[in-house]
Amino acid sequence: MSNFSSYYLSCLPATIFDFPLIKSGGVLQNKIHQVREATQAPLPMVAQGGLAVASFLLQNLIDVEKPNGQIVPPNQYFVAAAESGERKTTVDNLFFAEVNELESELDQKYAEEVRDYELALTIWKARKNGLLKIVARNGSEVAIEELYELEQLKPDHPIRAGIRTLSDVTPAAAMALFDREAIQSTILRSSEGEEILSGHAAQKLSLWNSLWSGDAVRVDRKTSTSCVVRPRTTLYVQAQPSVLQRFVSKGGENARGIGFFARTHITFPATTQGMRPVKEIIKIPNDEYGAWVKELFQHNVEVANTSNSERIIVRFDNDAKGRWFVLANAIEREICPGGRFAGFGDHASKLADNIARMAVLLHCAEFGIKGEVSLRTLDDATALCFWFSNEFIRLFQAPSEEQRDYLSLQSWFNQKRAEGYRYLRKNHVRKYCPNALRDAGKLNILTNLMQNNGEIRVGVLAKKTIIDLYPNYQDDQTLLMTVVNS
Repeated sequence: MSNFSSYYLSCLPATIFDFPLIKSGGVLQNKIHQVREATQAPLPMVAQGGLAVASFLLQNLIDVEKPNGQIVPPNQYFVAAAESGERKTTVDNLFFAEVNELESELDQKYAEEVRDYELALTIWKARKNGLLKIVARNGSEVAIEELYELEQLKPDHPIRAGIRTLSDVTPAAAMALFDREAIQSTILRSSEGEEILSGHAAQKLSLWNSLWSGDAVRVDRKTSTSCVVRPRTTLYVQAQPSVLQRFVSKGGENARGIGFFARTHITFPATTQGMRPVKEIIKIPNDEYGAWVKELFQHNVEVANTSNSERIIVRFDNDAKGRWFVLANAIEREICPGGRFAGFGDHASKLADNIARMAVLLHCAEFGIKGEVSLRTLDDATALCFWFSNEFIRLFQAPSEEQRDYLSLQSWFNQKRAEGYRYLRKNHVRKYCPNALRDAGKLNILTNLMQNNGEIRVGVLAKKTIIDLYPNYQDDQTLLMTVVNS
């Protein structure tokens, strides 16, 4: 390898399995750590919740000027696969409680404005009907003139402030809402993913691609001419693994082919169930985070109510610019055969863009909408995006024979757990596990890998090899000796 190639390759983060601990993000970073401590949910899933809030609240206030001069929106897409019991809803509620409350206040205010409008419209119609009767009766010129004047006084239907959360909606329903409510900024949130990741939704993924890029989208109306909408959009989906698997199996090739997943920070984190000691409930202080959310939300409302409001452009300082160019070129080189991103060019082509967006979100969360993105913040954004990049590759690469065997044994062990087993003799495993795994050498390799990953514990007692399916629990000596002596 040439020195030139080595230089670029050395600039890419190593492939790591632990979620990166970063220093950027200020109030957002603090909230992520608080929610993680309170819920003990998987850290990648918790981090996605906080980052989704930042994306939603900042996307219509700022633009990102990438170091190459291109202007892009800062909005991000997040998808997490997690089983029931991983506290997806709890995480969502802790991050979005303030947003939900503020939106509820907006809805209440809008409902009051609609009631006032309907009353004003009723009065206006009564006056109009009265004048029309006069004109019909005697053709009064005065009444005709008053009709023209009255037409100018027809009350306008109130417009709800153009920032809104959409939950569990199909793409078609979302497009209709964008048109009807003149939405400027939205987040599509789902704790199950059924609607957004349904088979029908897979046919509309190009819409999400356009919204991620900040492009206009045409909405076809049934009763009138079509219109164009351009809402800034954040996607935050926490799906059951079965939902995501079904979506990928039915529309996954299309989703990858048109670049939907390439734009998305995706994760299927290791479960924390069984490793969450019961502790006293932690009350999370919301003062700083709540004030931050409220300030940005109100700023969004002001922008939505102001015509021709210009977004603030956030740029990078010179050190960060230089590093970003090195990263972008290193990523490009790794698309080649044998490179880190070989076979994943769709994903790699969006990675430098996502890094720039992520860096701006972290910068604004820490320093406000001012100043330039520093090298430290860019490095933290790079670490985050490359962790999600590793997840993308892990989830979408064709599994090797060893990986298929690992998953097969993992599934068999899960079945045994469901049947109530904790300890198994290794000879029993070799005798009854799937046929393809019964070779002693292969089984040894797989159980060693699982032990290294913390999924099982392997030990020898009375010259018998025992596998513990719950390695983080205190030993049950009675049950253990029963298995040893069986």
